[in-house]
Amino acid sequence: MHQLGRDLPRILEGLNAIGIGTRDQELVPATTLAAGVHADGEGHLTVYVPEVTGARIFANVAANGAVAVVLEYIPTHRTVQVKGTCLEMREAREDERETVERIQGAFFDDVMMIGAPSDVRRRLRWPCRAITIDVTEVYEQTPGPRAGLPFGAPPS
Repeated sequence: MHQLGRDLPRILEGLNAIGIGTRDQELVPATTLAAGVHADGEGHLTVYVPEVTGARIFANVAANGAVAVVLEYIPTHRTVQVKGTCLEMREAREDERETVERIQGAFFDDVMMIGAPSDVRRRLRWPCRAITIDVTEVYEQTPGPRAGLPFGAPPS
């Protein structure tokens, strides 16, 4: 395992606005908001996608396994993009729900701080499917001189 896999939990810490993207066989993209993530320090990222919004994501992952995840900390726009291939897609377990609720709570606090209406908290976030990916690429996407560069690459 490379160093980036070990650093993934630290790199993604605090990023709670999470989008997942996939594509179909004709390369047509599908995206939705994810409800949480867990990085294991071994180069794997589990993304929790609500059943209510994930039908196209699940179909695309089953068809080709390609996944991209964008994670942001809204107050500062610190953003990271992760790409990889699906290792497993399954129903999220009840013991994983705390991770989803914790991350969603932080997300809701952040969007409330920037003026989102309070009914945003009613967004359905459970049950979820857990999509575990083998991370192959990680990019800095925070606006600035390093945006678009792979982590560990020197700025141009």
